[in-house]
Amino acid sequence: MVFAAKLAPSRWEGVIAAMWLLLLDLLVVVWALRRPIDLLQFLLFLILVISAPLLVHLVYRTWAAFTLEYWVDRNAITLRWAHLHQVIPTQSVHEIVQGADLPVASASLLRWPLPFLDIAAAPTAQSVNLCATRPPSACVVLRTDTGLYALSPADTEGFVEALQARYRLGATQTVAPRRVQQTWLAGALGNDRRGVWLLLTGLAGVLVLFAVLTISFSNLPEVLAVRYNSQGLPEEIGEKTTLFRLLVIGLLAWGVNAVGGLWLVHQRQRIGAHMLWGGAIVVQGFLLLALVSLIT
Repeated sequence: MVFAAKLAPSRWEGVIAAMWLLLLDLLVVVWALRRPIDLLQFLLFLILVISAPLLVHLVYRTWAAFTLEYWVDRNAITLRWAHLHQVIPTQSVHEIVQGADLPVASASLLRWPLPFLDIAAAPTAQSVNLCATRPPSACVVLRTDTGLYALSPADTEGFVEALQARYRLGATQTVAPRRVQQTWLAGALGNDRRGVWLLLTGLAGVLVLFAVLTISFSNLPEVLAVRYNSQGLPEEIGEKTTLFRLLVIGLLAWGVNAVGGLWLVHQRQRIGAHMLWGGAIVVQGFLLLALVSLIT
């Protein structure tokens, strides 16, 4: 059976906040594009890069506020929100308590607009896990082998009765407590910290190229040597905007290698993916050396 959670009080505020943040980002983009290439323009684009994870996080928490629900069957209680499922074996439930004063951390702005969703990645018997739209004192609390779980089903009595009925029937198969991710990308990178860091380092390399070029752009002559021969003599003269070719090459190298690496991960060739992502970092390094040599 499926039981919806009580409506999250701040779910629509989350939608409004996400829309405002997106609008502010669009205004910053327009402002940055209308400015000459200088340090302030770089800072504006840097603000966009920093705000992007915040926007994604806010959208995710809002998505969770709208989709939180509980599935109950003879084998497991499945807590579902956004793209994640937390599976709790039904037979691991030892006690059901109507409301409890749990030792939970104070509400954090990072958990808004669903402050009572906080489940340990690997719950233990001592874990206090929140998967609710209300504080624990207004929740159904399950005491299980993997800790306490505070839930807020809209139909509390129906949820408890369904859980007790299926507990008495007994399980038809053995279910292990686990976290299930429903998107391939999250599953592919969720346990690959090295891969995530390689991707982020490559993106940081692109930002460094952009920073070096934009900061020094206003001080460069309108025409300069953009390529030298083996003897160190100028071989090609061009406008300073030609230097943006290096930035484009760096961005393409990172983007193409990122997509290629994700495809290799899908083919279960993680080492090959790491080589591609690491190769993009090497490309950024050589491009940075080339850029510095051209502008100094």
